[in-house]
Amino acid sequence: MIIKTAFAAVVTAAGLTLGAGAGHADALAPHEKTTTAPNGMSITVGHTDNAARVVPPLNGMPTSREVYLDNTSYGRVQGGTGKIRTGYFVACAVDLDVKFDIAANVGITADASVGVSAGTDLVTPSANVSIAPTIGGSIGVDLSITPGKINDIKLGEKELPAGGTGYIVDHDYRLTVNGCGGPLTVQAYTIIEATSPEADAGDWVIGDPIVL
Repeated sequence: MIIKTAFAAVVTAAGLTLGAGAGHADALAPHEKTTTAPNGMSITVGHTDNAARVVPPLNGMPTSREVYLDNTSYGRVQGGTGKIRTGYFVACAVDLDVKFDIAANVGITADASVGVSAGTDLVTPSANVSIAPTIGGSIGVDLSITPGKINDIKLGEKELPAGGTGYIVDHDYRLTVNGCGGPLTVQAYTIIEATSPEADAGDWVIGDPIVL
């Protein structure tokens, strides 16, 4: 499986307004979790505006997938400091590795025997030319099938402001996967890590799976 990614727009901010999108996308459910450490430090991690817009791959191959993704990740820490990290888990059921071996041989056997013979009258000569070309070729396809791997596509990391909420906004993130046999699954994730003099804490949320 070969993964290619690109951003039409990427924004990381504490507050912002989004413009028009690149087209209709299927919205997914938001997720949020809050965890409190024994010392009272509280962490909240979540994401919203998670959406996917599937488009036909540019190469037209059935083993390729292309999708535009939106996601807004956020985090808060009360009583400490922290950061959030965001990205996508991408997994193909079967990875395909196709190799073409071309073996061709072209030969021309110019077994040309040219003869000129003359009769006793030396009036009617004759010419005899024999050319036997041979052309052969073969194309072999070696198809390697391996179990799909879970790939971690990391998109961004942000320090969280004290007492405030930090955001990472991904809009029209273009994901292209080649050499994929079977379904492709994509899931957004957001991880929060926080610390205080008395405690360290971490948690995460994961989005609903997008199956292509």
